[in-house]
Amino acid sequence: MDRIPITKPVVTEEMIEASAQALRDERIVLGESVFKFEEEFARYIGTDYAISVSSGTDALILAMIALNVRAKEVITTPFSFVATATSIIHAGGTPIFVDILEDGNINPSLIRLTRETAAIMPVHLYGYPACMDEIIEAAPDTRIIEDACQAHGAIYNGKRCGSIGDIGCFSFYPTKNMTVGGDGGIVTTNDKCLAEDIRKLSNCGRTSRYEHDVFGFTSRLNTANAAFGRVQLRHLDDWNERRRSLARHYSERLKDVSEIKLPSLGTHNVVPVFHLYVINCNDRDALANHLATNGVDTATHYPIPIHLQPAYREVYDLGPGKYPQSEHMSTTALSLPLFPELEYEQVDRICDLIIDYYEENG
Repeated sequence: MDRIPITKPVVTEEMIEASAQALRDERIVLGESVFKFEEEFARYIGTDYAISVSSGTDALILAMIALNVRAKEVITTPFSFVATATSIIHAGGTPIFVDILEDGNINPSLIRLTRETAAIMPVHLYGYPACMDEIIEAAPDTRIIEDACQAHGAIYNGKRCGSIGDIGCFSFYPTKNMTVGGDGGIVTTNDKCLAEDIRKLSNCGRTSRYEHDVFGFTSRLNTANAAFGRVQLRHLDDWNERRRSLARHYSERLKDVSEIKLPSLGTHNVVPVFHLYVINCNDRDALANHLATNGVDTATHYPIPIHLQPAYREVYDLGPGKYPQSEHMSTTALSLPLFPELEYEQVDRICDLIIDYYEENG
C-alpha cells in the first residue's frame, strides 16, 4: 500500500523548462523573468507593487525594517511559524503577543494598543483569512502587515489576502500553495515609497551599482526561480479550488465523528485556500500514530507556540498560561494530507482510518 504524504509540490516539465530557458537566455540574477513575475503576482493579488525576495522570512523582515519598527512594538500571534515573530526582532522591534480565536487566527477583541505600538501583524493561518475588518477597527491608524505566507489566493470580503493591509508578505517554500522551485518570497503593497525601500533593502541598499545609502541585504529572488513561479502562478486558482474540494470531501466524511473539530470551510465573504487541512482532537498524538502505522503521514502545526520557544522564554521571560487558547491548540491540532494531486480515494482511505480508530477507541 502506497504511503500518503502530508504534502507534495507540483513540478512539471513546463516548470523545469521555464527555469532552464531562463538560465540559458537571461541574467541569472535580476533577469527579465523576475520583473515579469513581480508584475504578474501584483496583478493577481490586486496591488500596485510586488517585490520578490529570497524567502518568506526575508519578506517579513524587510517589511518590518521599511516600516521602521526599531525600538517599537509589533502586535502579532503566538500561534504561527516562529519566523512571524522573529522577523520583528531582526528588524529591531519587540513582538507583543495576542491570543487566538478557535480557528487559530489572532483574536481582534484582545488587541490593546499603546504609544509604543508601531504595527499589527495578523497571520492568515492555514490559508484561512484573519478577521481583517475587526483588526482594522481595533487599530484604525496603525500599520498592518499581513503575514500571508500560507494564504496565496485567499479572499476576504472581495479582496485577496496581501492587498488589505499596508503590506502583504508571502512565502514560496516548496510546501506552500505555490512555489518557485526552492526558497523564495514576495512583498505586496500599494505604497510606492514602501515598495522602493523594500526593493532597495533586498538589493544591498543600492541607489546605483556602487552606491548604497542604507544597510541592505542580499535578498533577491533568482531568475530561474522566478521563471518557475510564473508557471505555478498560472495554475494557482485551479490548485486552490482543488484544495477546497478536497477539504469539503474530508469534512463531509468526518462530520459525524464527534471526537474531532473540523475546520471552517469558509463563508460567502471568506474564501480560504487550505494550505493545510487541520482537525483538532484531544488524543492528537495517538491518532497521528495510528495513521502513521497505516501509511498516512500527518504533521503538527504548531506543537510549541512561539512564546514557549526556548529563545523567547529566555529573552522575554514568558511561560505557560499566558496565552491559553494558543497553548491548547498546540496540543490538539493535527494536519492531514492535502495537496492538489491528492486523490479523493486517498481522502476516503484516511477518513476510514480515522472513523475506525474512534469506533475502536470510543
